[in-house]
Amino acid sequence: MAASLRISITPRATLSVLLASLLAALLVVVAMALLGEYTKTRGRLLLTALSLAGFCLMAVPPSALLQRHRYAPVAAGGLAASCLGFLLLAGGTWATPDSDAYWKATAIAAIAAVSFFHVCWLLLLEPLRPPARLARRVAVGSASLVAVLAGLAIIVEIKAAPYWWAVVVIIVAQVAGGIAAPLLGRRRATGLATKSGPRQHE
Repeated sequence: MAASLRISITPRATLSVLLASLLAALLVVVAMALLGEYTKTRGRLLLTALSLAGFCLMAVPPSALLQRHRYAPVAAGGLAASCLGFLLLAGGTWATPDSDAYWKATAIAAIAAVSFFHVCWLLLLEPLRPPARLARRVAVGSASLVAVLAGLAIIVEIKAAPYWWAVVVIIVAQVAGGIAAPLLGRRRATGLATKSGPRQHE
């Protein structure tokens, strides 16, 4: 019974919802163009569709990681952050709550979704070469640290320039590691393919 009630969140499902939400956004834009009128309701529909597309994109790597049955807690956290981020943003779009705490929670959920997106994507790589593994560790650690520091800054309202410069440096390390990990892993795979090629002809 429990198995039949379980909802399977797969990359194909998230991509399907992403495409459907983009199509809905396009229809809203076409409707506004044809009617020549912008209303708050149509603007909220457009923002809801676009935010759904964005958070569905954030959920693709976690859903792919979950499908591999590896790093399940990280994958589940990514899906939860994406769902929570969309629900909070959609709720704020339609209910327009006049609460700093609500919008802080929305921002933190969105940052968490982006961080999990990057971490899950890196965990999907599974590089074999030690330099690629090191680059992946640096990127994963930096992404996690950036999410924590940014969330803390939002909660406490930190505005000190040195603090944000430190966050920027960590983001640079995150981006550099995220770029280096697949490149180093690809060089390793290319080298193996080159070595195995002549042997097949011998």
